[in-house]
Amino acid sequence: MYKTGAVAFDINANRTNGRTTSIQFMTQDTGSAKLSFSFTKDGVPLPLSAVDAKIVLLYADGSFYKKSLTLTDKVNGKAEYVLSDAELKHYGTVKAELKLYYANGQALATSFFTFSIDRTLEDQNIVPTAEYYIDDFETLKDGINHIVQEISQTVEELRQKFADLEAIETKEGAQQKADAAEKNAKSYTDEHAKDNVKHITAAERKTWNAKETPSGAQDKVNAHANDAVIHVSAADRKAWDSKETEDGAQDKVNIHASNTDIHVTAEDQAYWDDMTRQFKAHNYNQERHISATERKTWNGAATYANIMLKNGAAAGTRTPMYAKWGAFLILRGHVKTDAEIIFGSIPAEYAPAGGSVITVPLSGTGGTANLIIYDNGDLKIKYPDPADSGKIGGGYYLDVVVGFQEGGTA
Repeated sequence: MYKTGAVAFDINANRTNGRTTSIQFMTQDTGSAKLSFSFTKDGVPLPLSAVDAKIVLLYADGSFYKKSLTLTDKVNGKAEYVLSDAELKHYGTVKAELKLYYANGQALATSFFTFSIDRTLEDQNIVPTAEYYIDDFETLKDGINHIVQEISQTVEELRQKFADLEAIETKEGAQQKADAAEKNAKSYTDEHAKDNVKHITAAERKTWNAKETPSGAQDKVNAHANDAVIHVSAADRKAWDSKETEDGAQDKVNIHASNTDIHVTAEDQAYWDDMTRQFKAHNYNQERHISATERKTWNGAATYANIMLKNGAAAGTRTPMYAKWGAFLILRGHVKTDAEIIFGSIPAEYAPAGGSVITVPLSGTGGTANLIIYDNGDLKIKYPDPADSGKIGGGYYLDVVVGFQEGGTA
């Protein structure tokens, strides 16, 4: 049982900055966290024969792993890698990339991708330490160089701290500076006490005391600063800056207004109005339609059979059927067929003597067509107006009741 995160790679030279996947494992996914990879090139699977496939993993705490992939299908370019328990302890965002080393000395590197490892409740207190795991010399060299860089940086930080210690004031120097500061302060105080220009009278003090206190002024400043109604937040500013400008909005309005694909012309409107009128006239024609009570009565008394479809005709949303009830032939269903062909037939003994022509509605266009019932039982769709033959609808509804006559024609 595995938690499998699938990643697909297409080997090419197109620029990419890597990609962030939605793959997430947990620190307690013991032996079940699997990464599954598929490789393609030029739209076909990339064979992995004579290939040593590696995965390089850089964890959020600085841990570095480079291990071999398991090639599950060399012909179709499939491989996988199961994270170890030690790797799952390094929670956070993980950067990864794959490298394919060929036996002839060539190598291919994929663009890096990321996935995440989240801590379970019982692992909230774990503090993983950085680890370096490699299984070839080149990665060992890279790992050692990385460690050397970290050590060099630490030494440089210590050197700077010792330089700061050397600049710390000595006790004697600090005392000399304190004495000089005290002398300057006393001299300034004596001079200030003798300066009548800089002092105020009792009347002046009373006037000033009536003015705004610093704390009161600060309260007003704070109230003003915290007034979210009159100030614009960073989120507000970002939202407003991203809104449409007046010129850009007008351009879109003009383009929308002139788009005849989504707007109706006067000619289209007149045509649809006529179709609506015809449909309403047909829909409310009580002579051609039956009530729910009549339908229930007739359906209970008649036995239906499927119309035999021909010449490529097919059932639509409902199966085409026929039945005879008393002095009536009843047709039901929805048929998809071309016009002007025999699309089906019923037994000749069910056909009205002399045949019949019935108007039926088209599905999807709102128009109508003629259903011809020949006296031999053949059925055909024919348009009443030749101009209508160019319409292609979704089929024809055969919900009609035809008066039945026995005994031949006059």
